[in-house]
Amino acid sequence: MKNIHIIAVATDLSPGSNAALDRAVQLAVAHRASLRLLHAFDVSAGHSLQGVFDPHRLRTTAPPDVQMRQQLIERADSLAKQTGLRVEAGFSVGNADNAISTYVAAHDVSLVVMGSRAEPAMAGLGGTASKVLRSLACPVLIVRSGGAQPYEKVLLAIDLREDSARVVARALGLFPAAGHYLFHALDPALDRDDGMRAAVNAQMDVQHETLYASAARQLGQLAREAMVRFDHQVLTEVVVLISLFSARP
Repeated sequence: MKNIHIIAVATDLSPGSNAALDRAVQLAVAHRASLRLLHAFDVSAGHSLQGVFDPHRLRTTAPPDVQMRQQLIERADSLAKQTGLRVEAGFSVGNADNAISTYVAAHDVSLVVMGSRAEPAMAGLGGTASKVLRSLACPVLIVRSGGAQPYEKVLLAIDLREDSARVVARALGLFPAAGHYLFHALDPALDRDDGMRAAVNAQMDVQHETLYASAARQLGQLAREAMVRFDHQVLTEVVVLISLFSARP
């Protein structure tokens, strides 16, 4: 796994993005990575604001985009002085998800950190976070709460596909001091074809046990390889989901 050398954090100076910034700073310090503060100014929002404010005031004060850019630069300078890290401000105009994707592609970013929503107390993911998760190839860390204490436990949902080892390596590299748990949810109904769904209960029981044993073996092998490579304890657990197709009448 390559080193973490550039961490980009998306910020609009909201409580949610401030929580993400705290986490990004903590990770950047731990990995001695450079930090990039990214903000995309929404032009449509800026135009709507111009209809609300007094035109005279707009002539005597800096436009909202200029103010935001200045705040971003000041925040970057302040963080650089506090942490000793290289901190830069990246400002653009347009949709946030497009701006983040463009910046990541141009600067070989190792990790993107962003808040789940502008207000951390709100459940679910906001529109920008959802789009970024789907569009970026690099790892994305979604932060839901403030207080950037080091993570103590990291749960890795593993589907046992080809890139599973890469997922484990990335998590162990990012959070080397945390406890890591590999978790695999096995749904027998998803692993059987239509013919097998019609099998008698005894055959289904055997199939469940076989699938479970195979998943446990693969997950255990993945954990052992990770422990040898990183010299770090990794625990595993396989859970069988009983779906409508696999339930007995």
